[in-house]
Amino acid sequence: MSDDLKDLPNIVIIIPDEFSGSVFPHVQIPNIKSIAEDGGVIFTNNFSVNPVCGPSRVCTFTGQYPHNGGHRSLYQLIQPHDENLFKMLKNKGYEVIWIGRNDLFHGNAIQGSVDKRLNSGVKRLTSALLKGIGEAPNGKELMNKLMASSNIMHLPKEIIKYLSPYIPTNPYPMEHRLRKSFYYGERTEEQAKYDMDQAIINDALRYLKKYARSKNKKPFCLYIAMNFPHPPYYVEEPYFSMYDRKKIPSPFPPEIREKFNYDDKPKFMKVMHERYGLNQLTDEDFREIRAVYYGMISKVDSQVGQVLDKLKEIGVYDNTAIAFFADHGDYAGSYGLTEKWANAVHDCLLNVPLIMKIPGVVPAKKENEFLTESIDVFQTLLEVAKIETPYTHFSKSLIPAMKGEVEIHRDAVFMEGGYDPREPQAFEDIVPSPETAFTGIYYDKTNIPIEDREINCRTTMIRTKEWKLAIRSASGMKEELYDLKNDPQELVNLIDDPKYSDTIRELKERILYWYLRTSDNPHWAHQREP
Repeated sequence: MSDDLKDLPNIVIIIPDEFSGSVFPHVQIPNIKSIAEDGGVIFTNNFSVNPVCGPSRVCTFTGQYPHNGGHRSLYQLIQPHDENLFKMLKNKGYEVIWIGRNDLFHGNAIQGSVDKRLNSGVKRLTSALLKGIGEAPNGKELMNKLMASSNIMHLPKEIIKYLSPYIPTNPYPMEHRLRKSFYYGERTEEQAKYDMDQAIINDALRYLKKYARSKNKKPFCLYIAMNFPHPPYYVEEPYFSMYDRKKIPSPFPPEIREKFNYDDKPKFMKVMHERYGLNQLTDEDFREIRAVYYGMISKVDSQVGQVLDKLKEIGVYDNTAIAFFADHGDYAGSYGLTEKWANAVHDCLLNVPLIMKIPGVVPAKKENEFLTESIDVFQTLLEVAKIETPYTHFSKSLIPAMKGEVEIHRDAVFMEGGYDPREPQAFEDIVPSPETAFTGIYYDKTNIPIEDREINCRTTMIRTKEWKLAIRSASGMKEELYDLKNDPQELVNLIDDPKYSDTIRELKERILYWYLRTSDNPHWAHQREP
């Protein structure tokens, strides 16, 4: 091992998909919280810079904002020329291992950024399903049809019928009030056997076991990208019944619902509420959705616990930096909505948990209320790995905040989301029918922006401890101003109240200067071609 790798800690990064920080105080997550108990810090005011998985992850691991590299949709992912944390760690000499879902790299950028992508667990599950199909009476015919299907949205009915007992599908008929709500309910034991997250965790455990037996150890970076608690909302026992529906906070209580005004909110909120059939749901329905979402999060916690236990078992836990955070949150009933939206700015989508433990860093306290952005993980882990780079980025190390050496980390956080009609490359692929197997639940989400090309318009937000302002590129789309001290739930939009014109102007000026300071990202090399 080279001298510059000696004494460097290992790094473990765990990202669940769609874990809202707004539910953090209400869920049972002893393993996740133990990271802070063991010398880490929970950053309670951490915010994603985008409410969608792809852009959020790309920005986190490049230290950039969405506008720097045009990373504003599911399709503008990391390219070979993009600098990123994993590439830098690999070049440093770390063994970089990626396990789980993507939403981060274009295929041609993977080799230069990671040493191995482990997916044997997922392959085992897939093989088990395929074996079952092959053993069916008409197995050969089914296998031929499956192999000929290039898109999950066009699977033959015979294949769908076979897979349905193992892969959850929408349990409700088209006319049912819950059909479009993203709520599926209890996952069966048979379906739970094919849990992709457990397959991901098993791969992580196998890697760590193999690492413990290896003789020539160099530091590793283990990146674990999970699927839960991304909707549909479903989970098996004991997590399904873990939370008493009557005791959990209602996400959209009747007293708020009766006076909530969708007309002074962005257009997408009312459209979602009505098109998804959420206007038909009762308070009990929303509590049910929230309870199952909580259960999914507790399921994630149990799987995170397996990784932490293995790190301790092989004796590397104390010398491992751990970063646990989500890419974005979920409505899970808040404002009478479910899932997420590409240009939404609500805290339930942008405020995401961030817990960091760094060997040698003694925290001033276990919970930190500083405003932080998820992109700050980038510079923090560069410092952990002792990597210095001239690469231009906008991440700020969290280590001084962890140690209590600063009185403020950021005085505002920013977000960008959405895309304009001139950017067809950013629009999501259209689901052709609400009855399409496995993906039909996204029919309205993918078709609404096609019907109204400005509803997902580019949006920028600034959030301080006191105020939140969102401005939008389409003149007909409602902008937003919230007084977070007096209205932390963001219920009353003050954007049209002349009393706040000075506040709006000041916040817009701050957005202007933020764009000026971060407007581009010239390549760091100082050279000219002859």
